[in-house]
Amino acid sequence: MGNTDVRDLMVQIEKARRGLMQPYLQSLGLAFGQGHARILDRLLTKDGITQKELADICRMDVTTMSRSLDRLEEAGYLVRERDPDCRRSFLIFLTQAGRKEAGLVRQGFDRLNDVICEGIAPEELQRLKLDLERILKNLKECPGL
Repeated sequence: MGNTDVRDLMVQIEKARRGLMQPYLQSLGLAFGQGHARILDRLLTKDGITQKELADICRMDVTTMSRSLDRLEEAGYLVRERDPDCRRSFLIFLTQAGRKEAGLVRQGFDRLNDVICEGIAPEELQRLKLDLERILKNLKECPGL
């Protein structure tokens, strides 16, 4: 297996992952590819954080995060409250509807994780994780092509 094969497999894996997640998220009324599901999932784990913290956790730029938060707020899934410790910041909280939606997102993510890991032994998963972390490090350290 050569380098081209690895790159091609990564593309195929991402396409297959999207093929499973896109219809699921659309059935929940969420836009695919805008980070809405990731935002809801992260807030389910850690609610009441700043937009900057949320952007960092979700690995999104602040501008994209802002637009996504606007849409999720319009849908009634979250609210922004002024941060008492910083007048320029807002804390992001899930609403009841947001908690319900985030729970459904989490179920989809959990099912996807089960599908991805099916038939792979724990020690093989650990090795795969290390290899993927190395690939990510290589990409981040690359100064350009």
